Amino acid sequence: MFDTFTMLHFEISFTGIQSWFHMAGFPMDDSALFRFLLQPRWLDNDLQTKLACLILYRYENVFFQVHRSMDMDDPALSSPLHQILLRMMNHRTLYGEEETVLDLYLLLQEDRQKEKPLYPSFHHLFTSLNEMES
Repeated sequence: MFDTFTMLHFEISFTGIQSWFHMAGFPMDDSALFRFLLQPRWLDNDLQTKLACLILYRYENVFFQVHRSMDMDDPALSSPLHQILLRMMNHRTLYGEEETVLDLYLLLQEDRQKEKPLYPSFHHLFTSLNEMES
């Protein structure tokens, strides 16, 4: 489909792509966007196609240009959501999707136990996935 890892790592942050999709008429919460970027197969085929076309056809669009070549000091690049997505996408490339999903599940279980969790908007991710499979 497209190399989201490279796009996110070098050209656009997690919050940047979330804003970009929102401006293009496809608003997504943190969990839905994370799931789409890490596992696009969970989305309806029509929505997958629409979002892939949006990325391919609007690659040089003004919405994307706003977030290109970000300053490395930009807080969006060090946000926990952006960093976990990069980590999981890299993990998926190295170890496969099943291993990545298991590791993500364990990581989120640990995060739930923390006094100040880093990923509270992802805590319902696996509940959402189970509902999608049903």
